[in-house]
Amino acid sequence: MSIFNTNQSLEKLEEKINNSVPENQHLGAYFINFKLQKILIDEQNEYNKKQLFWSRVLAIATIL
Repeated sequence: MSIFNTNQSLEKLEEKINNSVPENQHLGAYFINFKLQKILIDEQNEYNKKQLFWSRVLAIATIL
């Protein structure tokens, strides 16, 4: 099991990265970027679902 997962807060991820990665490797930004991209994709998916619903309503109303 990995010590990193998408349910952790950014602060917790950063803390684990700082404790497990040698000082000369800068991997923390990649994990934080991954976390932020996942949040963005989830928000975009929610928006797309709402838009799809209203597009279907409009299409059915137009047909009727």
